[in-house]
Amino acid sequence: MLQNKGECRMIKLIKVSMVVLMGSSLLFAGSEQMKMYDVKSGKIEYEIKGSGEIMGQKMQTIGKKRVIFDDNGAKNLTEENKIDKQTIMGQKKVTKTHTMTYMKEGMVYHVDFKSKRIMRMANMAASMGALFGGGQNMKQSGEEMMIKMGGKKTGTDNVLGYTCDVWEMMGVKQCMYKGIPLRVVTDVMGMKNTETATKAEFDISLSKNDFKLPDFPIYDERGEKLDKSKLDVMDKKAEVKSAQASEQMAELGNVIAAAAKDAGIKEGERPTKAQEEAMKNSMMEAMLPRMKKEILSGEKIMRVGYECLGKADTLKEANECNDEMNAMSGETDEPFDEWSPKTKKETLGEFDQYLNEMVPCIKKAQTMQDAKQCVPQE
Repeated sequence: MLQNKGECRMIKLIKVSMVVLMGSSLLFAGSEQMKMYDVKSGKIEYEIKGSGEIMGQKMQTIGKKRVIFDDNGAKNLTEENKIDKQTIMGQKKVTKTHTMTYMKEGMVYHVDFKSKRIMRMANMAASMGALFGGGQNMKQSGEEMMIKMGGKKTGTDNVLGYTCDVWEMMGVKQCMYKGIPLRVVTDVMGMKNTETATKAEFDISLSKNDFKLPDFPIYDERGEKLDKSKLDVMDKKAEVKSAQASEQMAELGNVIAAAAKDAGIKEGERPTKAQEEAMKNSMMEAMLPRMKKEILSGEKIMRVGYECLGKADTLKEANECNDEMNAMSGETDEPFDEWSPKTKKETLGEFDQYLNEMVPCIKKAQTMQDAKQCVPQE
């Protein structure tokens, strides 16, 4: 069955840009938003303790945790070993858990020690932090969010000689040193748990070995095994996308704030439908120049592809053109699964429509409504 590559590559480019303006989230967060701490690097070891009783069930937890971070938290490895003991009607149950998570800018590596597998995926938590942080680092936006949720800074304390701010919210008391929790006490529904730093070093030199993962096979979110020798290249590409997304997220945050102000929406008040509509229109018009720039940046790639595919007579030649366009765009569009005179004519026709109809139309668009008219409706 023919995969309509022309539609995939051309119209998708325009529609995705418009969808972003309508409020969809980006998959990558930039390193600026991932600066979680006001300390460049560090190694911290924690002792974990917990005990309590819920509905006749007695529980006890003991464990250790270590955290290693660099680039103000943009790189962060957390490993935790815990033993949970439960006593239910005289019956005892012991559960051991061993977890490791390595966050590297916009990517996350989750280690499953039981199955001896590692999963590599986009860092969605970072994306949300970037979206709601509005261009601030996560420490600052996190404190502001805690205040909005009723959290309070109640004083200061000292852990391992470091003076930290004490924050309390909903049964959780944290002692934060420059954004880093050195002690966390949770007392909820009869269960009290503590994580206390027993050793901490900051602003130290770290090497690649400090972030070394177990020698387990690595898989992507689709369950496909990844070539470890290509991970560095893949991560660098992800970092580039992260930087681009960082700029977009910061700009989007400013646009949202300005649009809300223009619509007369005040913080803490629920907007009316009329205000929501006014805000949406204001955002769309403010982002139109960037959307046009992104869409038109693909014009060169499309012209190269059009010329290459025009000379392609075999499936192999068509997919060589596809690979060339992927290399130029940094995307990974799937290869053609068929290439015949018919599919070639259809694909080139769609490229022609994009280059000679959509692109000129987008260039002339003065409003988002004008731009929407340039995209064929499904």
